Amino acid sequence: MTTAQKTADAETPLIKTVRAEAQWKGAYRNDLGVRDFNFVIAEPEKLGGNNEGPTPMEYVIGALNGCLSIVVEMVAKERGIALHDLKISAAGLVDQRGLFGTADVSPHFQSVDLQVSMATDASPAELAVFQHDVLKRCPVYNLIRDSGAQVAVNWNVQAKAKS
Repeated sequence: MTTAQKTADAETPLIKTVRAEAQWKGAYRNDLGVRDFNFVIAEPEKLGGNNEGPTPMEYVIGALNGCLSIVVEMVAKERGIALHDLKISAAGLVDQRGLFGTADVSPHFQSVDLQVSMATDASPAELAVFQHDVLKRCPVYNLIRDSGAQVAVNWNVQAKAKS
């Protein structure tokens, strides 16, 4: 645990501001800055862009994978569960009529399917609690689920014998 985590109690909010800045560059491209990092968000040519970077929704689905991976590692470390391998893939379905304004449907993900493949020596009982805690604590997973999107998580756990 970090010092901030040790000193915080369950009743006191531990609020962090997350910031980003975007500069429009035309042709459906934006240059973004987050902390000391810069990246591009753009649209493919078929939508009028120049295919200079991932779309916003591609970043969101990638952020889901990254966030879930970090929370898996964090919870495994806290619980003393050895993690030997981890791969996460996600696929989200979007009804583009919402974005294009051709139908009164939400432009966000309608559903997301997650495939979590991991190798560990954790017992089935440990894994059940572990998986529940990971999903409960993952900010991006909860953001997408709370949007009303159906989120299915398939855990593929390979047993790794304790050394």
